This record gives sequence, C-alpha cells and structure tokens, in this order.
Amino acid sequence: MKSAKYLVLSVFVITLASCAAVPVTDKNLPVPAIAAHWSASGKSSDTVPTKVRDGWLKDLKVTALSHFVAEVLKNNPGFQAQLHRMKAAGFNARIARGNLYPAINAGFGDSRRSIKNPFIPSNNLSLGLDVRWEIDVWGRLSAQSGAAEENYVVARSDLAGARLSLAAQVAKRWFDVMEARDQVALAHKTVRSFERSVSIARARFNRGLSSGLDLRLIISNLEDARARLSQRQDQLGQQKRRLEILAGRYPAAKIIATGKIPDLTKNIPAGLPVSLLERRPDLQAAKAKLLAAGYNSQAADKALLPRFSFSANANNAATGFDSILKFQNIFWNLLFNMTQPVFQGGKLHYAAKAKRELFEAAKLDFANTVLTAFREVEDTLASEGALKEQEQHTRIAAEKAVNAEKVALDQYSRGLIKVSVLLQSRQSLVQQSKLLLVKRQRINNRITLYLALGGDFATKKDIAETTSKIRASKADTNRGKTL
Repeated sequence: MKSAKYLVLSVFVITLASCAAVPVTDKNLPVPAIAAHWSASGKSSDTVPTKVRDGWLKDLKVTALSHFVAEVLKNNPGFQAQLHRMKAAGFNARIARGNLYPAINAGFGDSRRSIKNPFIPSNNLSLGLDVRWEIDVWGRLSAQSGAAEENYVVARSDLAGARLSLAAQVAKRWFDVMEARDQVALAHKTVRSFERSVSIARARFNRGLSSGLDLRLIISNLEDARARLSQRQDQLGQQKRRLEILAGRYPAAKIIATGKIPDLTKNIPAGLPVSLLERRPDLQAAKAKLLAAGYNSQAADKALLPRFSFSANANNAATGFDSILKFQNIFWNLLFNMTQPVFQGGKLHYAAKAKRELFEAAKLDFANTVLTAFREVEDTLASEGALKEQEQHTRIAAEKAVNAEKVALDQYSRGLIKVSVLLQSRQSLVQQSKLLLVKRQRINNRITLYLALGGDFATKKDIAETTSKIRASKADTNRGKTL
C-alpha cells in the first residue's frame, strides 16, 4: 500500500508562510494517527475510489424511489435555494477576479447654456474615457480572488452535500412509509386473527366448553389490537406527510410508496479505502474554507504594504457632434500613485491578526470535520453488523412463532390448551412487527453509510468493468445495425 502520507485527509495543518501563493496544499495535510489506525485495522485497501456516484439508489432496487428523488431535487425549496446561493458565489468569484484588471469607464455629457444672450443658447458636448488600475505587486488582489474562488468551491460542495443529504433523507422517509404501511397491514392481520379467536372462544363458551373468562380475555386483546391498528394508521399518515413536504407537495397523506422493503443482499466491501472519505462534500467544503481563510489572511497581511496604481483619463469638449471627435480638442492626463498606510488606529494590523486567527480556526474546523467523518463511518459499520444479526435472529423467531400460533389456535379449538397459551402464541405477530422494524432500520443505516462515505462503494475496478460492458453493448448494437 502506498504510504498514508500521500493521502489528502488530515487533522493537522502545518504553519504556512504568509507570502505563499497557495496557503494550503495537499502536502501540507499529513495523515494523522487516526487514518493510520483505519488502515491498520483492515478497513483500508489499495483500491482508489472514483468520484461520487449515485449507484447507492440503484442498490436499493426501488425504481419508484429513484424517480421520486429526482422529483424532490427539482421541487424542494431548500435545495433550490442552495442552488441559487451556489450561483451567487460563482458570480462573486468573478467580481473578485475582475479587480485584477483595469477598470475603464466612458462618459458622455450634453448641456445647453446661455452666457450673453438668453435667447441664443449654446450646446456643450463632452466625451471622456477614464482608466484606473491597481497593480497587484504583492498579490493582495490575487489572494482576495483566491478566497472568492474557494468560497465558490464551498458553495458547490455545500450544494453537493445538500443533494446527497436530501436524497438520503428522502430514501429514509420512503422506507419509513413502507414500514408504516406494512405495519398497518400487519395490524389488520392481527385484528382478523383475534376476531377468529373470539369466534372460536364464543362457540366454545356457548357449548359450555370454556368459561366466560376466556372469551373476555380474547375480546380484550381484540380491542387492544384495534386500538393499535388506529395508532398504526395515524403513524402512516404522519410518515406520508413528511415525505410529501420534502417533495414540495401539500401534506395530504396521499402519496403511495410502492414496492417492498428490500433485503440487503449486497454486503459492504471488506476493504474500504480511506480516500473514499475525500469525496465527502462536507470535507471538500471544509478544505475549501481552510483555503479561503488562508487567502484572506494573506490579503490582510499584504494590506499593510504599499499600493501602486495609476489612472488615466482623456476628455474632449465641443459645441457640436461634428467636432467632438477631433483630436486637436482632446486633452488627457496620466497619474501614477503610490499609497502607504501610515496611521489608521491599528485597524489594518488588528484585521491581519483577526484573519490569522480565523485561519487557525479553519484548520481546527477541518480537523473536526475529518474526525466526525471517521466517527460516522465507524458508527454505521458497527450498526450494520449488529442490525444484520438482529434481522437474522428476528426472522427465525418470526417464522417459528407463526408456526406456533397455527398449532396453538388448532389445539385451543379442540380444548387441548388454555387460553393463556393461545394468547402467548400471538407473539408471532409481535415478532413480525419487529422484523419490519429491524429491516427498515438496517436499510436506513445502509443509507447513512452511503451518506457518511459521500456516495456508494464504487471503485476504479467497478467503473472499468461497467465501461467495458457498455462498450461491448454498443459494439453489439452497431454490429446489428451493420448487418
């Protein structure tokens, strides 16, 4: 494996010279001990990840969900607002870049006045050109432009993060609705099961084969099941309204989340590269903020140095349009200027100190983002194993409980067991409810893992195989057209 020092991730950033053209580079981001621990623990591999992909949606195998996510990204007000902020940041970067170039303004004026005879006014036309340019000797303007460019990167990364986060939130809400829908169906099944039990108990009571206590106990359980059904229906409505709000729809609880909660057959790869985390939008944004803070610190330091600029203007005045462009009427001047701050109450000095402190804070923010990324991945990986085991055991428990319930109902109808044993056998319905819950929790945890990694598990090998299949398919298509 390549040495971890070449990875981009880092929690520590070394002190940089204020005159450096770029305040932070990848070489200035050595990998900390936590990344080395990740590699040593077997969770890293030599596989180099590709850029962020949305393959995780396809892994969930719910086509309707993929279409709904596209609708949400198009209609969600919060995401669209983030898109406009990103565009604004891009325009601001262009504004800052424009400060590096000369500013040229043209002016035209027309006036009428009378000096001697008020009834014979004269026209006065003026045409002028003004050029002003601050020469970026020390790189102060370049640093400001660099900060604006990095702020644009921050905005783009925030947009990518909002997109990924919103898609993950929608997917989770979708499966929440699925689980709530299945829980309602199971609650209906529970009510019908208790209704059958009530019929059997009433028939036995009418024949004198059981006491009224059996009938009352089963009726009590039936009413409790009906109450839970009402609760489940209310929960389903709430989940639907939450999902509709994300899509910018009126929360009328009319949406239908089609499909079923899928079984996760695709396991997490044994070796997850550390560099997968580099594509996380929040990590990219934190790095860009660090760069922007470094550029701002440079610009503040260089504001203490002399500024060099020149201005030039040319003007022409005439009484008519026919003579306004004659060169003999043009007069011009050129001015070279140098200004050096002498005394401003320490404002520039303290501004430079403030920017340096913000630069240091940005280093720590970047470090905290990296640590948070590792924690989130570790949490989801640990939960993945635990939830997988829970699902396996709960599935077995549900299957055994279903069989036990069928036997218990048959034996109670023949008077072979007591009503308490029959009621205890209803645990099958409880286990089925737990199984739905655990499956939904595992799906949502897998989505959280995709979110923590900044995308799916795609690697260069995966992309190469997919590309080769696409090319082969296109070749077959073209061969068919030729034939």
